[in-house]
Amino acid sequence: MKAEKRLGQGLALVVAYTNAKLIEDASSSNAGGFGFGQSADRQNIYDRRAERAVSPNDISQRLVISYVYELPFGRGRTLGRDWNRVTDVLLGGWQINGITALQKGQPLSITAPNTCACFSPILRPNISGSAELSGSVKDRLGRYFDTSVFSQPAQFSFGNAPRTLPDVRRPGLQNWDFSLFKNFRAQERWSVQFRAEAFNLFNKTQFGVPNTNFGSLNFGFGEITSQANVPRQVQFGLKILF
Repeated sequence: MKAEKRLGQGLALVVAYTNAKLIEDASSSNAGGFGFGQSADRQNIYDRRAERAVSPNDISQRLVISYVYELPFGRGRTLGRDWNRVTDVLLGGWQINGITALQKGQPLSITAPNTCACFSPILRPNISGSAELSGSVKDRLGRYFDTSVFSQPAQFSFGNAPRTLPDVRRPGLQNWDFSLFKNFRAQERWSVQFRAEAFNLFNKTQFGVPNTNFGSLNFGFGEITSQANVPRQVQFGLKILF
């Protein structure tokens, strides 16, 4: 669903919301950006029906808001229509721009040491209940999901865990990019624009994927030890338009 307001009275706005469900029986991804691409291989290559599950690349909800707003201050505008040149240089010609992106995380795929000896690409563990835990992501960095419900399958057998967990997803995305422009009309045919731009404006940490390898039980299984984004970055620029 998308709503768009074209530039009018200094404001342009686009709001896009997606609600989706991606189901498949195998996936491989090398997506860039925030590193949100994930893979989940097959456990039993002879039974594709048993591999059917919500994709590890499923993003069930995503909201993106982008906007441009020329503030109504300055000569010829709603406020300050008759300002002198000095006042207009200081207070007029400001513009704000931004992109806000919010999305839920993708499902997790748990693997185990492959003791099946049946030519399967991977082996999944057994699961005895829900792995979902409550609390904020920050409070669960050392144990993002309940690791006690998983166990190693007997040798030469498959695990009963689904290809992706139905009730546990990796941390989602919350990102704000923002910029502030100041336009100076130097002459009739050319102008100068000062730009201040901030990426990850609120310096919010986007946590990475927890360790989903049951084989590393003593080496951080269920722990989050990575960051999926970079700290706030600020840059300034001066642009001449003619």
